[in-house]
Amino acid sequence: MHASVVIDERDISHPINWVNEQRAHAVIAALRRRHFQAQYAADRAQALKAILALVANGATVFRADSVTLDQLEVVPALRARGSNRVMWPQEKDGNGRNIHGEYEANGDLYARLQREVFSADVYLTGANAVTMDGKIVSTDGGGNRVAPMIFGPGKVVIVMGVNKIVRNLEAAFDRIREFCAPVNVKRHLDMHHRSGYGELPCASSGICTDCDHPRRICNYTGILEGALPRFSGRINVILIGEELGM
Repeated sequence: MHASVVIDERDISHPINWVNEQRAHAVIAALRRRHFQAQYAADRAQALKAILALVANGATVFRADSVTLDQLEVVPALRARGSNRVMWPQEKDGNGRNIHGEYEANGDLYARLQREVFSADVYLTGANAVTMDGKIVSTDGGGNRVAPMIFGPGKVVIVMGVNKIVRNLEAAFDRIREFCAPVNVKRHLDMHHRSGYGELPCASSGICTDCDHPRRICNYTGILEGALPRFSGRINVILIGEELGM
């Protein structure tokens, strides 16, 4: 007589994870067809190991503002290694305030720090979305994140959770407007003491109105659709089998 197996229908994590992994591998194949380097990491521990493998000892590293990179704890791992110079203009203290002071009062300093990215050996960043056919989409307020993705640093490492996968460009734009932007505004307002963001319409409604406010954070959108042969190996994507970032 066979013992009965009790199925817990409340936990569907296994089929969800399976679907996410299949989608991730399909996206990775599409990215490779577009001449990007791409790999899958099952979880954040594997992702961190993959990032460290892409950063050579002695390389200068520039870290963009990215919740995914925060969650992966990349900077502490690089600093513990002790062989890389790490530049991170948006680094925060324990209270969520930028260690370099307020942007409004230190604009020249931030401009100088952010321009250093173009001569970095490795640029670490996240992205807002990746389409099923392998296009990487990101939107910024000042363009300082999307610009070095396109040109400058010798190597670009883009990390994304499977929650960033969308069907097409239209879905990518919808995700950025309807989710990423309002969440990011609220993050800076509540966690980083950036009171000026409270003036934005989405800070109170949570809904994008395609505003023309001076503090609008959706001014520059970059779409990476492929790489020329001479830049082969420059852009490296790590797609992670967890929901990470925004």
